[in-house]
Amino acid sequence: MQSNSCRALSALATLILLASLHGSPASALSPPPPLPVEALSDFYEAMNGDEWHRNDGWLDPEVDVCDWYGISCVTEAPATGGYEWIGRIELPDNNLQGELTAELQERLWTYGPASTPSRELDLSGNAIRGEFTYFPWGTGDVNLSGNLLSGSLPDLPAELPEIELERLRLSRNDFEGAVPAGWDRLQLRRLELSDNRLDAGAEHAFAAMHGFEQSFLYLNGNRFAAELGEDITNAQGLAERGDSNVGAGLDLCYNDFLIEDPAVRDWIAARHVGSTDFEACLGRQRVAVDATASGSWYHPGRSGEGISLMILEQGAPLLYSFGFDSEGRQQWLFELGHAGDRWLRWDPVRETRGYFGEGIAADEDYRFVRSTGRFRADRVGTDTLSLHRHYYDLLACGPWEPQVVPPPGLCPPPLFDDRLDYHRLSRLAGTTCENGSDYQQYSGAWYNPQQSGEGFLIEVMPDDRAVVYWFTYKPGDSGEQAWMVGSGEMSFVPSVIPVGTENPAQLTVTLHQPQGASYGPDFDPGDVDPVEWGELTIDFGVPGTGEVQFESVIDDFGSGEFQIERLAAPMLAECE
Repeated sequence: MQSNSCRALSALATLILLASLHGSPASALSPPPPLPVEALSDFYEAMNGDEWHRNDGWLDPEVDVCDWYGISCVTEAPATGGYEWIGRIELPDNNLQGELTAELQERLWTYGPASTPSRELDLSGNAIRGEFTYFPWGTGDVNLSGNLLSGSLPDLPAELPEIELERLRLSRNDFEGAVPAGWDRLQLRRLELSDNRLDAGAEHAFAAMHGFEQSFLYLNGNRFAAELGEDITNAQGLAERGDSNVGAGLDLCYNDFLIEDPAVRDWIAARHVGSTDFEACLGRQRVAVDATASGSWYHPGRSGEGISLMILEQGAPLLYSFGFDSEGRQQWLFELGHAGDRWLRWDPVRETRGYFGEGIAADEDYRFVRSTGRFRADRVGTDTLSLHRHYYDLLACGPWEPQVVPPPGLCPPPLFDDRLDYHRLSRLAGTTCENGSDYQQYSGAWYNPQQSGEGFLIEVMPDDRAVVYWFTYKPGDSGEQAWMVGSGEMSFVPSVIPVGTENPAQLTVTLHQPQGASYGPDFDPGDVDPVEWGELTIDFGVPGTGEVQFESVIDDFGSGEFQIERLAAPMLAECE
């Protein structure tokens, strides 16, 4: 029989073995660690939580921290009994404003048995400022893009027991300097550093991408000016163009990279977003995005499709893309995006289904709106935009009709990905103090509140003419989109406007409904047939309102009238 001392030694050895396997005090043999409620409460106060768009449950003593808005708890170390921890903090575009101090970083990301959160941190699209002293290397997916973070990128600590980080998004901040050499130790699936002020260390960003297949590295819009050599090709996992529907895995645009080696040039071309001709965007200068970017834009080789862009009063860019789908039907996409000093982005862009004269289609709680990809525009000249379109052809996934709600299963649709120069087609009046019009206040987005999901985009130009887009749907029950466009001269017509109304006006246009072309590389402007649609008149009465009258020469559309209201107004110059 074993002696008591032998049994004690055996038990001690077992405990030591368990401890070595778990590497954490938070095992089934210990009390579960307390959740970092106090640190999260301080984070709420530091980020001006009372002004968030949503803060359900935060700081409410009657609500479990795992039920606070944006927080999800998970079970860590389940093989040893597990413990509950903060797994995800997801607060994108939620009006977080404040400084992420070094003390708060340390309390969230280095205290406790795991980083807070352990799986995913998404604070993108807010106004968080500060520099990094600590960093959540123990979090699998970190998205801090679209904030006001500054200073140098954080280097890895010399002693780091385990790096959980696989996806790191730091784009659209104000980081400067070099990518740290310590990042060679990372093994990332995704690294986004675009639109900062980084100027060195690009080779370390490439080195961080050596661990996974189908990986993505975005360095565009920085100040890199180095030669890229053969060593970058060790990042073999970067996704290749056409390899799948995930898109290409590398973006180097709007830097001054030099590539002398033809083999390296070919390697980059096979992986670069938008076009294999990536050198066309290297070293290219960009100009400021301001109110003068508003207007219609098109590519000369693709007449019949284009975009209407409007920088709104608060600075956000409203986009409507008009053209055709891959089967030749009219299609329009839209989104209210984000603007930087020299770029605009819409992620995602969306399409709809609906009925003419009724608006967007719905099936109980399901509204027929879905994402179709993303667009980005870099302003490379006063009258030129470089537009990158990342568009999924969802028609390949089967019908999407008001009578057929799409199944929840996954579908890998084909991807169309291009980068083209778009030239100005129209210029909004009043975007400078030299190009005003007495009618410029009528520019904007207008809609009928009784028919949500369709409406008008009006661009008043300096010569008192106006371009009108009507984004709507085909008559009948197909749910398919339709769009019409026309231009006409604005005029004052006091006789049809209530007495006392300021600057009453009327606009009459002949609309056309282009038909016949298709989306993608097979687009042929010669296929576009500008079918005459009919006449549209808009009487602008009380400020912010109007009355629409239409009469179509296409029988199914017929004729009618309805009231409209202003939905959004463009940013105009402030002039004395």
